[in-house]
Amino acid sequence: MTTTWRLIGCASTAAALLLSGCGAPAPRPADRPAAENAAPVVIDAEVAGGQVRTGTARVPVPLGSQVRYQVRSDQPDEAHVHGFDEAVQLTPGRAGVIEFTADMPGVFEVELHHSGLSLPSLEVR
Repeated sequence: MTTTWRLIGCASTAAALLLSGCGAPAPRPADRPAAENAAPVVIDAEVAGGQVRTGTARVPVPLGSQVRYQVRSDQPDEAHVHGFDEAVQLTPGRAGVIEFTADMPGVFEVELHHSGLSLPSLEVR
């Protein structure tokens, strides 16, 4: 067999292997329903007098869910969801809202940048 035919054979095999990986997405585990049809996960956090009034417990979030994180603060600040790099400027008297899809598993901290306060974190699984 000549070198040319060997290269053609190797290229054909590589192309077949590559294409066999394409196509339908991997099936979802049966115990994890599709989150696209689920109601969004709504989290409310409130900061007043330099204290988080709504607690700082972790909030469970199903993977793939829409998240609506609402923050009220009596001081101007910026709320930031680490890992998703989503943020909102906070104005006293108005709720700041961050909306995103929780498409990465893990624990993600949420904090106020100027005051350094930690808000309820997200546990996406």
